[in-house]
Amino acid sequence: MSFYTIFKITIPVMLGFIPLGIAFGLLAENIGIAPIVTMALSVIVYAGAGQFALLSMLSAGTGLVEIFIASYVINLRHTFYSLALLKDFKGLKFKYYNIFALTDESFAIFKTLKTNSQDEKDRAYTLINLLTQFYWAIGTLLGILVGKSIRIDYSGIEFCLTSLFIVLAIEMFKDDKNYKLLFFSVGLGAVATAFFPPSYMLLLSLFIGFVFIVLGDRIKWAKF
Repeated sequence: MSFYTIFKITIPVMLGFIPLGIAFGLLAENIGIAPIVTMALSVIVYAGAGQFALLSMLSAGTGLVEIFIASYVINLRHTFYSLALLKDFKGLKFKYYNIFALTDESFAIFKTLKTNSQDEKDRAYTLINLLTQFYWAIGTLLGILVGKSIRIDYSGIEFCLTSLFIVLAIEMFKDDKNYKLLFFSVGLGAVATAFFPPSYMLLLSLFIGFVFIVLGDRIKWAKF
């Protein structure tokens, strides 16, 4: 799989990550976070929505313990993503980097990616994660630079990441039209929105979805 082919696969992510990274850089600059700290967050933390939440907590003077707990809960979904990719990650040359750099979007790409060998999988997974993190970092840098001279009303732009993941989920469904899984996911989302407490909605939904996947794998309800 050539670099150009892998790059084309990541173009939808690029179109989402760069604008969102710009929004993050703008927000960080607007609340007075030092540029080097902002870039460090995008390179070392690299947590998307978690970074936006982190900025809000820092600006509000939240304590380190509270920040740790909130960040853990916000990013807890990656535990379930990693469990779903255990077989794929086994034997990867840069396994730990790929675990660190796993995002909602790269997870969606990995689940639809077709590779012919372990070496091709190594190259594809690592390059996809490197490129997507690069897009985020470049967006952040652009946001910092623009934020030094321009003030923009960017409220609501954080929904860009949600929209991107919806598009990738649609592409996953087009590749594997599993209607049972689709209806279950939509139904779970509707029930969670209507009945689950907002602060626990994501965590409870992920847990229920994880249980369903495990059971579905055993009794052939879903194909994975």
